Amino acid sequence: MFLLKSVWDNILFHAKRSFLSVLLITIASSAMLLYRGFVEYSEQGLALSFISNSGHIQVSMKSAAEQSAAEPQSTGTGNTANTDVNTANTDTITNTNSGNSDRNTGTALLSARDMETLRSIYADMPVVKSSDAVLNFQGIIGTDTDTAVFWGAGYDAPQRLGATDGTPVFAGDQSLVLGKELFETLKLNTAQDPFVDLMSSIGDSGLLTGSFAVSGWLDTGTPQNDAGLVIASRSALLDFFELKDSASYMRIYLHKDTDMPAAQAALDSYFAEHQLPYQTQNWKERNPSWEQISGLFRNQSSFISIILYILIFTALTQSLSASFMERIGEFGTMEAIGVKRSSVIQMLVLEVCLISLAGIIGGIVLAQLGNSLTETWNITMTPPGYTRAYPLSFYITLPAILTTQFFIFLTGIISVLHPMYTICKHSTVQLIHYNG
Repeated sequence: MFLLKSVWDNILFHAKRSFLSVLLITIASSAMLLYRGFVEYSEQGLALSFISNSGHIQVSMKSAAEQSAAEPQSTGTGNTANTDVNTANTDTITNTNSGNSDRNTGTALLSARDMETLRSIYADMPVVKSSDAVLNFQGIIGTDTDTAVFWGAGYDAPQRLGATDGTPVFAGDQSLVLGKELFETLKLNTAQDPFVDLMSSIGDSGLLTGSFAVSGWLDTGTPQNDAGLVIASRSALLDFFELKDSASYMRIYLHKDTDMPAAQAALDSYFAEHQLPYQTQNWKERNPSWEQISGLFRNQSSFISIILYILIFTALTQSLSASFMERIGEFGTMEAIGVKRSSVIQMLVLEVCLISLAGIIGGIVLAQLGNSLTETWNITMTPPGYTRAYPLSFYITLPAILTTQFFIFLTGIISVLHPMYTICKHSTVQLIHYNG
Protein backbone atom coordinates (compact mmCIF):
# COMPACT_ATOMS: atom_id res chain seq x y z
CA MET A 1 0.00 0.00 0.00
CA PHE A 2 2.91 2.34 0.83
CA LEU A 3 4.47 1.70 -2.57
CA LEU A 4 1.19 2.30 -4.37
CA LYS A 5 0.57 5.56 -2.50
CA SER A 6 4.14 6.71 -3.17
CA VAL A 7 3.79 5.92 -6.88
CA TRP A 8 0.48 7.78 -7.06
CA ASP A 9 2.05 10.79 -5.32
CA ASN A 10 4.92 10.74 -7.83
CA ILE A 11 2.48 10.64 -10.76
CA LEU A 12 0.57 13.63 -9.36
CA PHE A 13 3.77 15.52 -8.50
CA HIS A 14 4.96 15.08 -12.11
CA ALA A 15 1.47 15.57 -13.47
CA LYS A 16 2.52 17.29 -16.71
CA ARG A 17 5.16 14.68 -17.51
CA SER A 18 2.79 11.85 -16.59
CA PHE A 19 -0.03 13.31 -18.69
CA LEU A 20 2.21 13.62 -21.76
CA SER A 21 3.39 10.01 -21.29
CA VAL A 22 -0.19 8.74 -21.02
CA LEU A 23 -1.20 10.81 -24.06
CA LEU A 24 1.67 9.38 -26.11
CA ILE A 25 0.73 5.81 -25.14
CA THR A 26 -2.96 6.53 -25.88
CA ILE A 27 -2.19 7.79 -29.37
CA ALA A 28 0.18 4.91 -30.10
CA SER A 29 -2.30 2.37 -28.73
CA SER A 30 -5.25 3.70 -30.73
CA ALA A 31 -3.15 3.98 -33.91
CA MET A 32 -2.10 0.34 -33.72
CA LEU A 33 -5.62 -0.80 -32.88
CA LEU A 34 -7.27 1.20 -35.65
CA TYR A 35 -4.78 -0.02 -38.23
CA ARG A 36 -5.27 -3.62 -37.11
CA GLY A 37 -9.03 -3.07 -37.22
CA PHE A 38 -8.82 -1.65 -40.75
CA VAL A 39 -6.79 -4.65 -41.93
CA GLU A 40 -9.30 -7.07 -40.34
CA TYR A 41 -12.24 -5.17 -41.82
CA SER A 42 -10.74 -5.13 -45.30
CA GLU A 43 -9.87 -8.83 -45.31
CA GLN A 44 -13.13 -9.95 -43.70
CA GLY A 45 -15.14 -7.66 -45.96
CA LEU A 46 -13.49 -9.14 -49.03
CA ALA A 47 -14.19 -12.68 -47.81
CA LEU A 48 -17.83 -11.85 -46.99
CA SER A 49 -18.36 -10.41 -50.46
CA PHE A 50 -17.20 -13.69 -52.00
CA ILE A 51 -19.28 -15.77 -49.56
CA SER A 52 -22.45 -13.73 -50.10
CA ASN A 53 -22.16 -14.30 -53.84
CA SER A 54 -21.10 -17.95 -54.00
CA GLY A 55 -22.13 -19.32 -50.58
CA HIS A 56 -19.80 -21.16 -48.23
CA ILE A 57 -20.16 -24.38 -50.24
CA GLN A 58 -21.60 -25.13 -53.68
CA VAL A 59 -23.00 -28.53 -54.65
CA SER A 60 -23.35 -29.44 -58.32
CA MET A 61 -23.58 -32.48 -60.56
CA LYS A 62 -20.40 -34.32 -61.46
CA SER A 63 -19.43 -34.31 -65.12
CA ALA A 64 -19.97 -37.43 -67.21
CA ALA A 65 -16.27 -38.32 -67.03
CA GLU A 66 -16.20 -37.96 -63.27
CA GLN A 67 -19.32 -40.06 -62.84
CA SER A 68 -17.88 -42.84 -65.03
CA ALA A 69 -14.61 -42.80 -63.09
CA ALA A 70 -16.50 -42.98 -59.79
CA GLU A 71 -18.57 -46.05 -60.79
CA PRO A 72 -17.58 -49.15 -58.76
CA GLN A 73 -15.86 -51.95 -60.69
CA SER A 74 -17.39 -54.72 -58.58
CA THR A 75 -20.28 -55.22 -56.24
CA GLY A 76 -19.95 -56.18 -52.63
CA THR A 77 -21.10 -55.52 -49.13
CA GLY A 78 -21.73 -51.81 -48.53
CA ASN A 79 -19.78 -49.84 -45.96
CA THR A 80 -21.65 -49.48 -42.69
CA ALA A 81 -19.32 -46.91 -41.10
CA ASN A 82 -20.90 -43.95 -39.34
CA THR A 83 -20.79 -40.55 -41.06
CA ASP A 84 -21.24 -36.98 -39.78
CA VAL A 85 -24.29 -36.55 -41.99
CA ASN A 86 -27.44 -38.47 -41.12
CA THR A 87 -28.67 -40.94 -43.71
CA ALA A 88 -31.34 -39.57 -46.06
CA ASN A 89 -34.26 -41.60 -47.36
CA THR A 90 -32.91 -44.69 -49.15
CA ASP A 91 -35.63 -44.72 -51.81
CA THR A 92 -34.91 -41.10 -52.67
CA ILE A 93 -31.20 -41.82 -53.11
CA THR A 94 -31.92 -44.83 -55.30
CA ASN A 95 -34.33 -42.85 -57.46
CA THR A 96 -31.79 -40.06 -57.77
CA ASN A 97 -29.05 -42.37 -58.97
CA SER A 98 -31.34 -44.03 -61.53
CA GLY A 99 -32.67 -40.68 -62.68
CA ASN A 100 -29.18 -39.32 -63.28
CA SER A 101 -28.14 -42.24 -65.45
CA ASP A 102 -29.95 -40.77 -68.46
CA ARG A 103 -28.28 -37.36 -68.33
CA ASN A 104 -24.58 -37.98 -68.35
CA THR A 105 -24.12 -35.98 -71.52
CA GLY A 106 -24.03 -32.24 -72.05
CA THR A 107 -24.03 -29.73 -69.21
CA ALA A 108 -25.29 -31.52 -66.12
CA LEU A 109 -27.98 -29.70 -64.14
CA LEU A 110 -29.52 -30.55 -60.81
CA SER A 111 -33.07 -31.78 -61.24
CA ALA A 112 -35.95 -31.19 -58.85
CA ARG A 113 -35.34 -34.66 -57.41
CA ASP A 114 -31.65 -33.88 -56.93
CA MET A 115 -32.45 -30.68 -55.07
CA GLU A 116 -35.01 -32.46 -52.91
CA THR A 117 -32.40 -35.08 -52.00
CA LEU A 118 -29.80 -32.44 -51.19
CA ARG A 119 -32.22 -30.42 -49.06
CA SER A 120 -33.02 -33.53 -47.03
CA ILE A 121 -29.28 -33.99 -46.42
CA TYR A 122 -28.82 -30.34 -45.42
CA ALA A 123 -31.72 -30.64 -42.98
CA ASP A 124 -29.71 -33.18 -40.97
CA MET A 125 -26.69 -30.87 -40.70
CA PRO A 126 -26.99 -28.42 -37.78
CA VAL A 127 -24.16 -26.26 -39.16
CA VAL A 128 -26.19 -25.35 -42.26
CA LYS A 129 -27.99 -22.04 -41.97
CA SER A 130 -29.74 -21.93 -45.36
CA SER A 131 -29.47 -23.03 -48.96
CA ASP A 132 -30.78 -21.94 -52.34
CA ALA A 133 -30.49 -22.90 -55.99
CA VAL A 134 -28.86 -20.93 -58.81
CA LEU A 135 -29.37 -21.37 -62.54
CA ASN A 136 -26.60 -20.05 -64.78
CA PHE A 137 -27.34 -18.89 -68.30
CA GLN A 138 -25.35 -16.98 -70.90
CA GLY A 139 -25.62 -15.84 -74.47
CA ILE A 140 -26.42 -12.68 -76.41
CA ILE A 141 -28.64 -9.84 -75.25
CA GLY A 142 -29.74 -6.90 -77.33
CA THR A 143 -32.21 -4.26 -78.37
CA ASP A 144 -33.20 -3.01 -81.81
CA THR A 145 -29.92 -1.10 -82.11
CA ASP A 146 -27.34 -2.66 -79.78
CA THR A 147 -26.22 -6.14 -78.74
CA ALA A 148 -23.77 -7.55 -76.22
CA VAL A 149 -22.59 -10.83 -74.75
CA PHE A 150 -23.91 -11.52 -71.26
CA TRP A 151 -23.48 -13.96 -68.41
CA GLY A 152 -26.34 -14.29 -65.98
CA ALA A 153 -27.77 -16.15 -63.03
CA GLY A 154 -31.28 -16.92 -61.86
CA TYR A 155 -31.76 -16.89 -58.09
CA ASP A 156 -34.44 -18.14 -55.74
CA ALA A 157 -34.11 -15.37 -53.16
CA PRO A 158 -34.81 -11.69 -53.95
CA GLN A 159 -31.72 -9.90 -55.22
CA ARG A 160 -31.63 -6.44 -53.69
CA LEU A 161 -28.03 -5.70 -52.83
CA GLY A 162 -26.32 -3.21 -55.12
CA ALA A 163 -29.48 -2.13 -56.96
CA THR A 164 -29.10 1.62 -57.47
CA ASP A 165 -31.86 2.26 -59.97
CA GLY A 166 -35.19 0.64 -60.81
CA THR A 167 -36.79 -2.26 -58.96
CA PRO A 168 -34.70 -5.28 -57.84
CA VAL A 169 -35.59 -8.76 -59.05
CA PHE A 170 -37.87 -10.73 -56.72
CA ALA A 171 -38.74 -14.40 -56.81
CA GLY A 172 -41.12 -15.01 -59.68
CA ASP A 173 -40.54 -11.58 -61.23
CA GLN A 174 -40.40 -11.80 -65.03
CA SER A 175 -38.08 -8.80 -65.37
CA LEU A 176 -34.28 -8.59 -65.41
CA VAL A 177 -31.73 -6.43 -63.66
CA LEU A 178 -28.58 -5.65 -65.65
CA GLY A 179 -25.11 -4.58 -64.65
CA LYS A 180 -24.56 -0.85 -64.92
CA GLU A 181 -22.08 -1.07 -67.81
CA LEU A 182 -24.33 -3.46 -69.77
CA PHE A 183 -27.34 -1.24 -69.12
CA GLU A 184 -25.48 1.75 -70.55
CA THR A 185 -24.14 -0.23 -73.50
CA LEU A 186 -27.68 -1.16 -74.55
CA LYS A 187 -28.84 2.46 -74.04
CA LEU A 188 -31.94 1.31 -72.18
CA ASN A 189 -34.69 3.49 -70.79
CA THR A 190 -36.79 1.66 -68.22
CA ALA A 191 -39.59 4.22 -68.49
CA GLN A 192 -40.07 4.18 -72.30
CA ASP A 193 -38.67 1.00 -73.83
CA PRO A 194 -37.51 -1.45 -71.13
CA PHE A 195 -37.48 -4.63 -73.26
CA VAL A 196 -34.48 -6.67 -74.39
CA ASP A 197 -34.16 -9.84 -76.48
CA LEU A 198 -32.25 -12.84 -75.17
CA MET A 199 -30.66 -15.73 -77.05
CA SER A 200 -29.33 -18.23 -74.57
CA SER A 201 -28.69 -21.85 -73.76
CA ILE A 202 -29.47 -23.52 -70.43
CA GLY A 203 -28.05 -26.96 -69.85
CA ASP A 204 -28.72 -29.24 -72.83
CA SER A 205 -32.03 -27.56 -73.73
CA GLY A 206 -30.67 -26.13 -76.96
CA LEU A 207 -31.05 -22.57 -78.17
CA LEU A 208 -33.60 -20.48 -76.28
CA THR A 209 -34.91 -17.05 -77.25
CA GLY A 210 -37.27 -14.63 -75.61
CA SER A 211 -38.05 -11.02 -74.78
CA PHE A 212 -37.80 -9.70 -71.22
CA ALA A 213 -38.48 -6.40 -69.51
CA VAL A 214 -35.63 -4.71 -67.66
CA SER A 215 -36.63 -3.27 -64.30
CA GLY A 216 -33.34 -1.62 -63.39
CA TRP A 217 -29.59 -1.84 -63.11
CA LEU A 218 -27.10 -2.50 -60.35
CA ASP A 219 -23.58 -1.32 -59.68
CA THR A 220 -21.30 -3.93 -58.09
CA GLY A 221 -18.38 -1.52 -58.03
CA THR A 222 -16.40 -3.58 -60.57
CA PRO A 223 -16.90 -2.44 -64.21
CA GLN A 224 -15.60 -5.76 -65.56
CA ASN A 225 -18.41 -7.62 -63.80
CA ASP A 226 -21.09 -5.09 -64.72
CA ALA A 227 -20.21 -5.22 -68.43
CA GLY A 228 -22.19 -8.43 -68.96
CA LEU A 229 -24.07 -9.13 -65.73
CA VAL A 230 -27.73 -10.20 -65.86
CA ILE A 231 -29.75 -11.08 -62.76
CA ALA A 232 -33.06 -12.90 -63.01
CA SER A 233 -35.53 -14.98 -61.03
CA ARG A 234 -34.82 -18.70 -61.48
CA SER A 235 -38.49 -19.67 -61.37
CA ALA A 236 -39.35 -16.97 -63.92
CA LEU A 237 -36.67 -18.26 -66.32
CA LEU A 238 -37.91 -21.83 -66.01
CA ASP A 239 -41.53 -20.81 -66.56
CA PHE A 240 -40.78 -18.52 -69.48
CA PHE A 241 -38.68 -21.06 -71.36
CA GLU A 242 -40.98 -23.93 -70.28
CA LEU A 243 -38.17 -25.90 -68.65
CA LYS A 244 -38.36 -28.45 -65.85
CA ASP A 245 -37.27 -27.38 -62.39
CA SER A 246 -33.48 -27.43 -62.49
CA ALA A 247 -30.41 -25.56 -61.26
CA SER A 248 -26.72 -25.31 -62.08
CA TYR A 249 -25.75 -25.64 -58.42
CA MET A 250 -26.99 -25.15 -54.88
CA ARG A 251 -25.41 -22.67 -52.50
CA ILE A 252 -25.01 -23.58 -48.83
CA TYR A 253 -24.64 -20.93 -46.14
CA LEU A 254 -23.30 -21.95 -42.75
CA HIS A 255 -23.81 -20.46 -39.29
CA LYS A 256 -20.04 -20.14 -38.79
CA ASP A 257 -17.27 -19.69 -41.34
CA THR A 258 -15.05 -22.02 -39.31
CA ASP A 259 -17.46 -24.93 -39.91
CA MET A 260 -16.80 -24.95 -43.65
CA PRO A 261 -13.97 -27.56 -43.85
CA ALA A 262 -15.82 -30.06 -41.64
CA ALA A 263 -19.12 -29.52 -43.47
CA GLN A 264 -17.54 -29.97 -46.89
CA ALA A 265 -15.69 -33.09 -45.75
CA ALA A 266 -18.92 -34.54 -44.33
CA LEU A 267 -20.78 -33.92 -47.59
CA ASP A 268 -18.00 -35.43 -49.72
CA SER A 269 -17.88 -38.49 -47.47
CA TYR A 270 -21.65 -38.89 -47.61
CA PHE A 271 -21.79 -38.56 -51.41
CA ALA A 272 -18.96 -41.08 -51.83
CA GLU A 273 -20.46 -43.60 -49.42
CA HIS A 274 -23.89 -43.48 -51.06
CA GLN A 275 -22.49 -43.16 -54.61
CA LEU A 276 -24.35 -39.93 -55.27
CA PRO A 277 -23.24 -38.02 -58.41
CA TYR A 278 -22.63 -34.72 -56.65
CA GLN A 279 -19.49 -32.71 -56.03
CA THR A 280 -18.69 -29.84 -53.68
CA GLN A 281 -16.59 -26.71 -53.93
CA ASN A 282 -16.04 -24.19 -51.20
CA TRP A 283 -15.98 -20.43 -51.77
CA LYS A 284 -12.17 -20.33 -51.84
CA GLU A 285 -12.05 -22.96 -54.57
CA ARG A 286 -14.74 -21.08 -56.51
CA ASN A 287 -12.78 -17.83 -56.18
CA PRO A 288 -9.08 -18.65 -56.73
CA SER A 289 -8.29 -14.95 -56.88
CA TRP A 290 -9.08 -14.75 -53.16
CA GLU A 291 -5.80 -16.41 -52.16
CA GLN A 292 -3.79 -14.12 -54.43
CA ILE A 293 -5.56 -10.96 -53.29
CA SER A 294 -5.52 -11.99 -49.63
CA GLY A 295 -1.86 -13.01 -49.78
CA LEU A 296 -0.83 -9.74 -51.40
CA PHE A 297 -2.89 -7.77 -48.90
CA ARG A 298 -1.43 -9.66 -45.92
CA ASN A 299 2.13 -9.10 -47.16
CA GLN A 300 1.54 -5.39 -47.60
CA SER A 301 -0.18 -5.00 -44.23
CA SER A 302 2.53 -7.04 -42.48
CA PHE A 303 5.25 -4.84 -43.95
CA ILE A 304 3.43 -1.68 -42.88
CA SER A 305 2.75 -3.19 -39.44
CA ILE A 306 6.45 -3.90 -38.90
CA ILE A 307 7.32 -0.29 -39.74
CA LEU A 308 4.54 0.98 -37.47
CA TYR A 309 5.63 -1.26 -34.58
CA ILE A 310 9.26 -0.17 -34.92
CA LEU A 311 8.31 3.52 -34.94
CA ILE A 312 6.03 3.15 -31.91
CA PHE A 313 8.57 1.03 -30.02
CA THR A 314 11.32 3.57 -30.66
CA ALA A 315 9.16 6.57 -29.75
CA LEU A 316 7.77 5.06 -26.53
CA THR A 317 11.05 3.66 -25.22
CA GLN A 318 12.90 6.89 -25.96
CA SER A 319 10.24 9.11 -24.42
CA LEU A 320 9.53 7.04 -21.29
CA SER A 321 13.16 6.16 -20.67
CA ALA A 322 14.22 9.82 -20.98
CA SER A 323 11.39 10.84 -18.65
CA PHE A 324 12.60 8.50 -15.90
CA MET A 325 16.29 9.21 -16.49
CA GLU A 326 15.62 12.88 -15.74
CA ARG A 327 14.49 11.78 -12.27
CA ILE A 328 17.55 9.69 -11.36
CA GLY A 329 18.56 12.29 -8.77
CA GLU A 330 15.09 12.00 -7.22
CA PHE A 331 15.52 8.23 -6.89
CA GLY A 332 18.94 8.77 -5.26
CA THR A 333 17.33 11.12 -2.73
CA MET A 334 14.77 8.42 -1.90
CA GLU A 335 17.59 6.01 -1.12
CA ALA A 336 19.31 8.66 0.97
CA ILE A 337 16.25 9.10 3.23
CA GLY A 338 16.01 5.36 3.86
CA VAL A 339 14.00 3.81 1.01
CA LYS A 340 15.52 0.49 -0.03
CA ARG A 341 16.92 0.25 -3.54
CA SER A 342 14.64 -2.71 -4.29
CA SER A 343 11.65 -0.61 -3.23
CA VAL A 344 12.77 2.21 -5.53
CA ILE A 345 12.96 -0.22 -8.46
CA GLN A 346 9.53 -1.62 -7.56
CA MET A 347 8.10 1.91 -7.48
CA LEU A 348 9.65 2.59 -10.89
CA VAL A 349 8.11 -0.56 -12.40
CA LEU A 350 4.73 0.07 -10.74
CA GLU A 351 4.65 3.66 -12.00
CA VAL A 352 5.33 2.69 -15.61
CA CYS A 353 2.70 -0.07 -15.34
CA LEU A 354 0.05 2.39 -14.14
CA ILE A 355 0.96 4.91 -16.85
CA SER A 356 0.90 2.19 -19.51
CA LEU A 357 -2.47 0.82 -18.34
CA ALA A 358 -3.96 4.33 -18.32
CA GLY A 359 -2.69 4.90 -21.85
CA ILE A 360 -3.95 1.51 -23.03
CA ILE A 361 -7.44 2.17 -21.67
CA GLY A 362 -7.39 5.59 -23.30
CA GLY A 363 -6.21 4.06 -26.58
CA ILE A 364 -9.03 1.51 -26.64
CA VAL A 365 -11.61 4.20 -25.89
CA LEU A 366 -10.12 6.52 -28.55
CA ALA A 367 -10.11 3.70 -31.14
CA GLN A 368 -13.76 2.87 -30.44
CA LEU A 369 -14.61 6.56 -30.63
CA GLY A 370 -12.84 6.86 -33.97
CA ASN A 371 -14.76 3.85 -35.29
CA SER A 372 -18.05 5.36 -34.14
CA LEU A 373 -17.24 8.72 -35.75
CA THR A 374 -16.50 7.14 -39.14
CA GLU A 375 -19.89 5.43 -39.06
CA THR A 376 -21.72 8.55 -37.80
CA TRP A 377 -20.17 10.82 -40.42
CA ASN A 378 -20.55 8.13 -43.12
CA ILE A 379 -16.91 8.32 -44.18
CA THR A 380 -16.34 6.22 -47.29
CA MET A 381 -13.40 4.86 -49.26
CA THR A 382 -13.02 3.51 -52.80
CA PRO A 383 -10.89 0.31 -52.98
CA PRO A 384 -8.40 -0.05 -55.87
CA GLY A 385 -10.12 -1.28 -59.05
CA TYR A 386 -13.58 -0.25 -57.84
CA THR A 387 -15.74 2.64 -58.97
CA ARG A 388 -18.05 2.54 -55.98
CA ALA A 389 -17.22 3.89 -52.52
CA TYR A 390 -17.87 1.77 -49.43
CA PRO A 391 -18.32 2.84 -45.79
CA LEU A 392 -15.06 2.95 -43.87
CA SER A 393 -15.10 0.86 -40.72
CA PHE A 394 -12.69 -0.79 -38.29
CA TYR A 395 -13.23 -4.42 -37.29
CA ILE A 396 -11.84 -4.28 -33.74
CA THR A 397 -11.73 -7.78 -32.25
CA LEU A 398 -10.66 -9.08 -28.85
CA PRO A 399 -7.54 -10.86 -30.26
CA ALA A 400 -6.51 -7.59 -31.95
CA ILE A 401 -6.94 -5.69 -28.68
CA LEU A 402 -4.95 -8.25 -26.67
CA THR A 403 -2.12 -8.43 -29.22
CA THR A 404 -1.62 -4.71 -29.78
CA GLN A 405 -2.06 -3.66 -26.16
CA PHE A 406 0.30 -6.37 -24.90
CA PHE A 407 2.92 -4.92 -27.23
CA ILE A 408 2.30 -1.44 -25.81
CA PHE A 409 2.52 -2.71 -22.23
CA LEU A 410 5.68 -4.71 -22.95
CA THR A 411 7.26 -1.64 -24.59
CA GLY A 412 6.51 0.37 -21.45
CA ILE A 413 8.26 -2.22 -19.27
CA ILE A 414 11.28 -2.32 -21.59
CA SER A 415 11.53 1.47 -21.48
CA VAL A 416 12.49 1.40 -17.76
CA LEU A 417 15.25 -1.17 -18.11
CA HIS A 418 17.88 1.55 -18.68
CA PRO A 419 16.79 3.60 -15.63
CA MET A 420 16.70 0.42 -13.53
CA TYR A 421 20.21 -0.53 -14.69
CA THR A 422 21.44 2.98 -13.84
CA ILE A 423 19.95 2.79 -10.32
CA CYS A 424 21.53 -0.62 -9.69
CA LYS A 425 24.93 0.40 -11.09
CA HIS A 426 25.54 3.63 -9.17
CA SER A 427 25.77 4.40 -5.47
CA THR A 428 23.34 6.67 -3.64
CA VAL A 429 25.68 9.68 -3.79
CA GLN A 430 26.34 9.12 -7.51
CA LEU A 431 22.59 8.94 -8.17
CA ILE A 432 21.99 12.22 -6.33
CA HIS A 433 24.61 13.98 -8.46
CA TYR A 434 23.82 12.05 -11.65
CA ASN A 435 23.61 14.30 -14.72
CA GLY A 436 23.50 11.70 -17.51
